[in-house]
Amino acid sequence: MAFGVSGLVLATFLTVACAKDEAVSSTEAAAPVHMALKDGPALEFRGTLSGDVLELAPMEGETFTPEAKHFLATGENPYRNDPEAIKKGYTLFSTACSGCHGHLAEGKLGPALADEYWTYPKNETDKGIFETIYGGAAGMMGPQQGRLQVDEIIHIIAWIRHQAEENLKNGGAATPHG
Repeated sequence: MAFGVSGLVLATFLTVACAKDEAVSSTEAAAPVHMALKDGPALEFRGTLSGDVLELAPMEGETFTPEAKHFLATGENPYRNDPEAIKKGYTLFSTACSGCHGHLAEGKLGPALADEYWTYPKNETDKGIFETIYGGAAGMMGPQQGRLQVDEIIHIIAWIRHQAEENLKNGGAATPHG
């Protein structure tokens, strides 16, 4: 019986999702779920303004982490919903982004990043916001290529998404999380 690639992916997902240890305690169940990381050829990433293909070579001294390789191959951010990665993302955001986007991504000189409106609709996806951060945008948002490592950018994106979810839970009010 032939399933095809999508059938095999679905079957693998269901097998992993359904394989639970009966003895898992409630505290263990609250731990973040770590996904199996996929490595492969990078997706095509394009600049937000120009549409040109972005060169995703590691910057000097950078080695792509397994998480960065997974993101570049799939567009899926393995750091989403990982509390430790989100904390690191907040620290990175605070030093690299908050001067323009506000300490809680509420907007300042640059637009808010933790609400429901996006200047560039493609930023609704992690791949899209990565392209904007890495390749730059209009105004003062220069490309972070060569300034932030790919792994650092996906940590920042994980925190931005977490902050947006928290803001929605709190009726749109920005509250410190990190």
